[in-house]
Amino acid sequence: MRKILGSIGSEERHTFQADFGKYGYKRYHDPIRGELYSPTMVVRNVKIVDDPDNPKMITDHLWLNLTKGFSSLGLLQEGDRIQFNGRVSEYSKGFINKDKKDYELTYPSKVQLLTDREVQAIPEDHRVLIGMIMNLNYKFYNNAGRPLVPYFMDAFAQWQKDQEHPLPIESHKGNEFENSSNYDVLDYQNEKDEMEKRLAEQKEKKAKQQEAGLAILQSNSKLVEELVALGKEQKEKAKDESAAEYCYISNSKLSRILEQNKIDKSEQPNIKQALASDWFHEQFDNGEKEELSPLELLANKFNQK
Repeated sequence: MRKILGSIGSEERHTFQADFGKYGYKRYHDPIRGELYSPTMVVRNVKIVDDPDNPKMITDHLWLNLTKGFSSLGLLQEGDRIQFNGRVSEYSKGFINKDKKDYELTYPSKVQLLTDREVQAIPEDHRVLIGMIMNLNYKFYNNAGRPLVPYFMDAFAQWQKDQEHPLPIESHKGNEFENSSNYDVLDYQNEKDEMEKRLAEQKEKKAKQQEAGLAILQSNSKLVEELVALGKEQKEKAKDESAAEYCYISNSKLSRILEQNKIDKSEQPNIKQALASDWFHEQFDNGEKEELSPLELLANKFNQK
C-alpha cells in the first residue's frame, strides 16, 4: 500500500485525513549532544481527500513528527479523526546500509481535529512533552526495555502538579536504560548527509527540468497565452495561496492543455517546473498591476533617489 503513497509524487501538497493511533518518540545519537529525543505520533487509515467526494486510501498507518500544529490539537485519543495538508517525501531507511526506500508525509499544515469533542492542552515544553509520552506508554516501554528517562519523567510529574486541571495520565518513576544495548541508536549524521544529498539532487533535477520546460514555452507563445489565461482563471477560484508557486495550475489542468496542444506527455514535468520560473511569473503577472497616474509615477521617481 506504501506504493500508492509513492505514486502520488512530491511535486504538490495534498490534503489528508487519518485516525489518530498513539504518541511515541524516536531516539537518535548526536556525536556532540549525545542521546536526543523527538516526539512522534502514528496515524491509521490514511486517506487523500483532495476530492472530498472521492477519498482514496493510501496506507494503513504512518508515523509523523509531532509538530506544533499537531500538538496544538491537544491530547488526542485513539480514533480521533484529523485532517492536514502535506507533501510526500521519499527517504532511505535501514539500520546498517539504509538501502530501503520508503515514503513519508512532511511539512504538515492546516491541521484540524475533525472529531467534535473537548480536548485538554498538552505541554509545549519539549522536556515535559517527552515525559508525557513516556508516561502514556509506560507499560509498553518498560516491558520492552526502552528508555524511561527520569530527566523527562520527573519534569512531566512536576508539570502535572502545577496544572489546575492535570491531564488524565499517571506519573511513573523513570529507569536508567540509557545504553545502546537496549535500543537501536539511529546514526543521525548518516541520515543528515543522506537528506542533504537528496535535497541537492532534487534541486538539480528541478533546475534541469525548468530549463527544458522554458525552452518549450519560449518557443510557443500560443501555449503561454493559454497557460496564463488558465492560471488567472484558477486564481479566481483559489481559496488560498498554496498553489501560487505554479501559478495556480494543477497537474490535471496542465495535462489537459498540453494534450490539446499536442505536446508529448513526457514534457509535463519540465513544463510544470517552468511554471514556477521567474520568466513565467512575469508573463502571468503582466497587466495585473494597476496603471499609475502621472503624479504617482513622478512620486515613485523621487522616492527611488
